[in-house]
Amino acid sequence: MQKPSKISEYLKTVCDQIRWNKAHSVISEEIENHITDQKNAYMAEGLDEETATVKAINEMGDPVLVGTELNCTHRPKTEWGIIALTGCVLLFGFAIRMFLINDYDTPWISTSSIISTLLGIGLMAIAYFLDFTIIGNHSKAIYIGLIVMTIVVMFFSPTINGQYAYVSFLLLLLPTAFAGIIYSMRRKGYLGIILSGMFFVLPVFIGVMIPSFSIVGLYSLNCLILLTLAIAKGWFNVNKLMAMLFVYAPTVIIAMVYVLITRANSSYLWLRLRNAFDPSLDPMGAGYIGAITRDIIKGAKFFGQGELSSNIGNVLPEINTNSLLTYLIYEYGWISFIVIMTVIFSLIIHSFILCSRQKSVLGRLVSTSVLITFTTQVALYVSYNLGFQLFSPLTLPLVSYGGTAAIINMILIGIMLSVFKSGDLVRDHLTKQKKDKLFEVVDGKIIIHLNTKNILFKKFK
Repeated sequence: MQKPSKISEYLKTVCDQIRWNKAHSVISEEIENHITDQKNAYMAEGLDEETATVKAINEMGDPVLVGTELNCTHRPKTEWGIIALTGCVLLFGFAIRMFLINDYDTPWISTSSIISTLLGIGLMAIAYFLDFTIIGNHSKAIYIGLIVMTIVVMFFSPTINGQYAYVSFLLLLLPTAFAGIIYSMRRKGYLGIILSGMFFVLPVFIGVMIPSFSIVGLYSLNCLILLTLAIAKGWFNVNKLMAMLFVYAPTVIIAMVYVLITRANSSYLWLRLRNAFDPSLDPMGAGYIGAITRDIIKGAKFFGQGELSSNIGNVLPEINTNSLLTYLIYEYGWISFIVIMTVIFSLIIHSFILCSRQKSVLGRLVSTSVLITFTTQVALYVSYNLGFQLFSPLTLPLVSYGGTAAIINMILIGIMLSVFKSGDLVRDHLTKQKKDKLFEVVDGKIIIHLNTKNILFKKFK
């Protein structure tokens, strides 16, 4: 139905004063609804439609003044605090790799590292300026594209320490794609939860094939949190307890089946768990890195170099990648750890506060997925560097050596900044529906409804 010309002209004049084009549709919709409501009220009082329309428009005020005022309040929200903290973390990583050298006097920074950092900054800027709603509107295409890209990289990727290089870092993008999947499935009730679970499974298998149990754990935790959030917020419009069973019962069953299938390796898994808690049980074998890490931490000082009987470069491997924090604690004291983690945690906490303020479903899902991915990487890395090494770390985001990881994490931060920039303008347009029931008894038959359209799945007489 075409809008009355007078309303259209008013809306156009208002929007002409607003420089941010993305805000036009939202503002036009809100003003039009207000004018229509007021017009209907005047018509109920006995005025004809044209007179009621003119009177309602006049009540809104001069369109130029209204548009000018709205232009001041509707602008992209660039979160300079997040950008500044991200820059600080990048500078820490750059400075550490530039000025710290190992025992062979080889710099920890290279031309490729500089190029990857600059490329990451560029891609972060592109992600920031792109419309993040693409993730919700084209979720399946993005998800499938990332899966295909990951599989292709697996075929051509070299293996390092028995793992496919680069693949695990590509999988860091999957939780955000999965957030889009949940958003696209939220109208489908229980069927939406089941379909989301089907999309969840494939990256887990890829993670097992790499193999990287750290990325499997990170991805699984992220997706389960997103599904739990969506159910708890009522976005699937189903019974919450039943929906939680739909999510966690299969998860527990699959985990138990996996343990049974790999029972031949149960002794290895048990030893790894035991050595994570007490590496001194096998200090020269599986618990070596954990044991030496705890010795280094024990001898560390608040300021300055710690006490160790031999050169740290000879006893602690991967001091420029997996064990960077342990090295810094030993070489410069706990103060270095405190400074770095203060900046990183400030970035995480500030981002979580902004994430919690998102009003749209898509904005909340996407920003939450990015934050969980970032935070889990930090948690894995810190625990490993403090001597608890059940899971291998992926990277300390933006700090430890690794060009691919830095690029992926900067892309994710750019996506999160895009959410914070324009998330308030996103409208989910969900109509209020009666809560979907999974089971219903009709004429002596049990009907299972899998979605809100009440599709008959099975009948049991």
